[in-house]
Amino acid sequence: MSLEKFKEQGFIHLENVIDPLLLTHTRELAINLKKKYQYFEGQPRHNGSGVFWKGLELASTLDPRLYVSYTDSGMFELARTYLEVEEPFLFNDQVVVKLPNDNFGFPEHFDNQYGPDPQGALNGKFKTINFCQILTDMSLETGPLSCLNKKTNQWEVILAKAGDIIAIDGNTMHRSTTNISDKVRALYACVYSSHAIGNFQKGFYNEKFGYLR
Repeated sequence: MSLEKFKEQGFIHLENVIDPLLLTHTRELAINLKKKYQYFEGQPRHNGSGVFWKGLELASTLDPRLYVSYTDSGMFELARTYLEVEEPFLFNDQVVVKLPNDNFGFPEHFDNQYGPDPQGALNGKFKTINFCQILTDMSLETGPLSCLNKKTNQWEVILAKAGDIIAIDGNTMHRSTTNISDKVRALYACVYSSHAIGNFQKGFYNEKFGYLR
């Protein structure tokens, strides 16, 4: 069962699960958003962490059309299943696009270390999962994701294809390299939580899916 495998590993690679129309919609918006804001790095913004960086957090506030992708019914079902709650919460959606020869990589980290309560997350007070919608095929040259398998304690490079989803537990270590190819590498990271997370920065989503409110 994929849920059990996810729990054992701390992540799971789900192949060919994004609706083709949604994939096309999200890919176009994500790449265009990156190109629009690629020179904003370091400038202040009114939500999220408060500053633009290479990854565009709260992406659906920069282009509301992405909210359709973030709150898609298929994503809701995945969030319910893997968070093991009936009513998951929205938290953050992030465009992570690496343009050709972009100096943009991630050192190893776990998502909850940047959250409001890292220790609470480690202690099971709440759960977060990052469902990475893969928008373009990944290769070793484009800067793929690698996850630390908590069962084997080995790093695994995931050469995902467009239409796949890589679901990563908020406490799982992962990383990615830079894109040294002449192709765009794009994913859309949809982060959901099992509960409302305290009084964290108001710039992040901290609410139920719209039809649950």
